[in-house]
Amino acid sequence: MSSALLLGFVVLMLIGVPIGFAMGLGSLLALIVQGQLPLSLLAQRVLVGADSYSLLAIPFFILAGNLMNQGGITVRIISFANAVVGRFRGGLAQTTVLATMIFSGISGSAVADATALGKVLIPAMKRNGYGAPFSAALMASASVNGPIIPPSIPLVIYGLSVGKGISIAALFLGGVVPGLMLGLSLMAAAYYISWKRDFPVYEAVPWRDLPRRALPAVWAILMPLIILVGVTGGIFTVTESAAVAVVYAAFVGLVVYRDLKLRDLFPILVQTALDSALVMFIIAVASAFGYLMAISGLPTTIARWISSVSTHPIVILMLINGLLLIVGCFMEAIAAMLILIPVLVPIVQAAGVDLVHFGLVMVFNLMLGLLTPPVGILLYICANFAEIRLEDEVKAVMPFLLMGVLVLVLITLIPGLVLWLPNAVLGR
Repeated sequence: MSSALLLGFVVLMLIGVPIGFAMGLGSLLALIVQGQLPLSLLAQRVLVGADSYSLLAIPFFILAGNLMNQGGITVRIISFANAVVGRFRGGLAQTTVLATMIFSGISGSAVADATALGKVLIPAMKRNGYGAPFSAALMASASVNGPIIPPSIPLVIYGLSVGKGISIAALFLGGVVPGLMLGLSLMAAAYYISWKRDFPVYEAVPWRDLPRRALPAVWAILMPLIILVGVTGGIFTVTESAAVAVVYAAFVGLVVYRDLKLRDLFPILVQTALDSALVMFIIAVASAFGYLMAISGLPTTIARWISSVSTHPIVILMLINGLLLIVGCFMEAIAAMLILIPVLVPIVQAAGVDLVHFGLVMVFNLMLGLLTPPVGILLYICANFAEIRLEDEVKAVMPFLLMGVLVLVLITLIPGLVLWLPNAVLGR
């Protein structure tokens, strides 16, 4: 059954079938080949996969991000970031990375970051002589931080998939240091390239003027802090925090900034429904796909192979990293997580790897897949904004992808980079 399941899935993917349908049709083919299980099992497992109260956090976080984007938050974040780092060589490139780090604390999604900020910053960098490939590559690379810096939709999905015994609050806190490391490494790479190519520098904003420049962006910066403090302090659950984020975003957009109008709410709700439906469909179908994979015995076979190579935690994590980097090139991140979590979690548990540490390693790794063709969606989004060929962007993204891989290796080899903050705050 596992051969029919995987072969059907791979063939459907290669001929261009969307990944959700590829998983569903591959699962149906496996049931037909197996012949003993009822076809109704597919529908049952799909419904079970979507039937979770905690999954409500996903559409709420998507809605909150859409409200904040429409509510004028993007422009204010860019203005604040430019005041802080625009004074350095390649100032607008530095602004792009810093603005994306701030916006990541609002959206929880790499695609949202690239879409909201890319359509503003990529044309701006092009006008200032940064070159279209560099502009698109930097924006795509910086957007990887969307699901790393909390809140994070993939981390919510990971926590729900693993189940009891893992705290989503700990996962959120675990993403802070890796997110900062990725942002700083991208800023360092952008600075070096800007120095080599003599990109422009903006006039420095006096430090005494920074509080005035920061004031309009304070409402945006407070949102991730409210979520983190509320979840880690036990004030509300992760699902409730997503609802709080929606109320907060609506209040800021309608009352504080007043850039969000009542007539904008219906289109925002429609877009949120479309975005949520796509994610939820993949989650539901992946549940059936993962169930069939589990009963086929394939996870046990993979676990035995990895365990036969080594039982050392670091060696196992590096082997898994290699696997995930390859998978990320060909599969959408959320689908890959839902398929591979039941396979990989027992392996790392047996090796004594902390599940919060592994969760950040897995999510970080698969997010780098957003920068690699043929499935790297961030490349397509940013190439479209920059009006360039994908091939040119891929060449320009390599230095930034290398920095991402370096950070991945560091958080893999040094678990404390992920676990220090959750341990300090939650007393794990």
